[in-house]
Parts: sequence; C-alpha cells; structure tokens
Amino acid sequence: MSDDTGTVVRGPSVEREEVTEAELRELGVDLSRDFPGSTAADFRRYPVLTEGGWFMVVKHQQTLRSVSREPWHLLGPITLLSDGLSVD
Repeated sequence: MSDDTGTVVRGPSVEREEVTEAELRELGVDLSRDFPGSTAADFRRYPVLTEGGWFMVVKHQQTLRSVSREPWHLLGPITLLSDGLSVD
C-alpha cells in the first residue's frame, strides 16, 4: 500500500496588479464622478482573452466595467523562444 495521499496540482493563475489613483487619472477616470464611493484599490490590471485576442485591461472589480483595454501579446502569457532572436 502506498503513502500517496494525492495532491492537487495548482492550475494557472493571473496576477491582478493594483492600480494607483494617478494611473486612473491618466486613463480619464474621475473616481468621484464615474465611480462614486470607490477608491483606487477597487481597480485591477490584468490580461484577458477575448474574441479579438489578448488585451491588458483595467477593470473596476465590483462592476467589472473596463476603464482601459489595450492590445497585449499575440499569444498572451506564452512566450516563444524565437521572440528573443535577432535575425539580420
């Protein structure tokens, strides 16, 4: 009989970066006007995959409303070894 108790392999995860109030202002967000009662801590930046490809978004976490959406890497978090090659 083995002592294998089984382990659960942790799946992929995405870090959701904090956003500062200054960054929100640069994106044109006026917290008091657009999200009354919210603070910069209520927003996060992270990659998402949509029908149009990968985007880096900034979203209000309570409503999931996007305040910024920019195209990201073609393959998202996957980096090809050939990406670092310099071919002259």
